[in-house]
Order: sequence, then structure tokens, then C-alpha cells
Amino acid sequence: MDEASSSQTSTTGVGIFIIVVSTFLRVGLVAIGLLVLVGVLPTDAYRDLTPIPIHGLDTAIGLVSAGLLVGLLLMSLGSIWGLLRREPWGWTLSIVTAGFVLTLSLATWMAGEPNYLSMLINSITVLFLNQRDLRAIFGVGASG
Repeated sequence: MDEASSSQTSTTGVGIFIIVVSTFLRVGLVAIGLLVLVGVLPTDAYRDLTPIPIHGLDTAIGLVSAGLLVGLLLMSLGSIWGLLRREPWGWTLSIVTAGFVLTLSLATWMAGEPNYLSMLINSITVLFLNQRDLRAIFGVGASG
């Protein structure tokens, strides 16, 4: 019985690790987007890596993109903090953020500009967040 409990604990730890790593990857992609937006990185080389389409800051949609990127960065960092502390709000923030980015990724895919890396990272995040033992650790969802 004790072995099963330690096995579940190690599996849960690996799941949380994978979620945190994938969220850090999302943070990296958002940071790349912000650096492209302000002109530090070349647009052509890095535009396809960002989870939100990049437009110039001289347009209204560019300012909205910048605001979304900053918000996404803060939400992702907050979810990492909550996940590491095993807080229920960390799980909720993480799944909402991943779902938001997946929705944006699907919209850009339908518009003919797919971002497969972002889709993969956030799909992995959602997959692991929905594991029964991880939901139980965070105290969310049905326990049975």
C-alpha cells in the first residue's frame, strides 16, 4: 500500500514538473513576442513563435497585442507560482491561460497562420492538468 502511495506521489510530481516546464516555455514564447514587438528581435525570424499575432505598436491592434502579451506573461508567471505552491487557483489560472492560448492558436490556424509549437505546448499543459491525480492534489474537479 505504501509503494502505491509513493508511486502516485512521484507520478504527481512529474506531472507538476511537466506543467511548470511547459508554462515556462509559454513564458519564453511570450517574451519573444514582446521583444519582437518592441523591435529588439527581428520580426521575420521570430514572428511565428509568438502565441499572439504581432502587429506594429503604431496601430490600435498592435497596442492590443502588446496588452495581451503582457497579460499573458503575468498570468503564466502567476500560474507557475500557484502550481509550485499547489494552490487551487494556480491550477485554475493555468488551465484558463492554456485554454486562452489554444483558442488563439486555433484562430490563427483557421486564418492560415498556424503556430504549431504554441499548440503543442498548451495541449500538453491541458492534458496533464486534467489528470485525475493532479486535479485531486489541487482540490479541483470531481474526486471520484
